[in-house]
Amino acid sequence: MGIPVGNSTKWPSEAEAADPRVSRFAELVEHHGLHGLVFQHLSLCERRAWLHLHRIDYSHLEEQMKLGAVAHDLAKPRDSSVEGLMGLAPDRIDWAERCVIEAKHKAGAKDAVAMQTAFYALLLSGATGQPWRAANDILSQKRRRQVKIDDDTVNQMLALAQRAAELLQRDTAPDVERKPICASCSYRFLCGFR
Repeated sequence: MGIPVGNSTKWPSEAEAADPRVSRFAELVEHHGLHGLVFQHLSLCERRAWLHLHRIDYSHLEEQMKLGAVAHDLAKPRDSSVEGLMGLAPDRIDWAERCVIEAKHKAGAKDAVAMQTAFYALLLSGATGQPWRAANDILSQKRRRQVKIDDDTVNQMLALAQRAAELLQRDTAPDVERKPICASCSYRFLCGFR
């Protein structure tokens, strides 16, 4: 698949949009009920992803997450462009430009956020047979960051989907592993970190 270059539109070919890896990705996602946030979590921490996949959550008690959710809703709520989508929940879709947009308050965890947005673009590419692009709106900086979708991204997303399927089958969470993200993670208390 191709990548957007600057403000120009560089579309991958329709043959690339029909990539069998994208089809396999969509099959795994549907079969296991995966969604975009799983890919963000998995890019950051397998334990965090396991907790999320097993619906073990602490975010409603975590002040930073509550404030972030309110800021997100006030700054740029989902608009009517996503109404009627089944199983997808991006913040906005530019149907004319075939670009899915996910809004984030801050610019942190760039690669993980990109995986969440790439999730939507790959599913839309697979469903429509047309190539889709992805972007993240960074609300606090009032800027848009393009998400690269290329062969490496497709391979990485497929590997993440396979890993998420494996984590769903596990009865116990992966071991705690201290990472830089732990200090701001809404799951940190479930890992024994304060």
